[in-house]
Amino acid sequence: MNLLFVCTVNRMRSCTAETIYGKNPTYKVKSAGISPTAPNQVTAELVKWADRVFVMENMHRAFITEKFPGIDFGSKIIVLDIPDFYYYMEPELIELLKVKIDPHLTQ
Repeated sequence: MNLLFVCTVNRMRSCTAETIYGKNPTYKVKSAGISPTAPNQVTAELVKWADRVFVMENMHRAFITEKFPGIDFGSKIIVLDIPDFYYYMEPELIELLKVKIDPHLTQ
């Protein structure tokens, strides 16, 4: 299963999720950001590649669906509702990501 994690600048939340789930050989994992300053910017190719796109906030879903209107998203995009006040690999963020993401990986 191909998993894409998206946040704003691709430095804290999405990178933490990529690190956590990238250790599991069941998944192919990538992360990206919506900001022009993100080291890995979200692209149509990344979104098409992913079986599931986990976004941290509603604004990330809105950005992706508006920027790539030709893609049929179906139920591919999942909003995690994780605000931008965590640091990379912060234990509370790790736990929150697992609680919110894991139920979507068994479907």
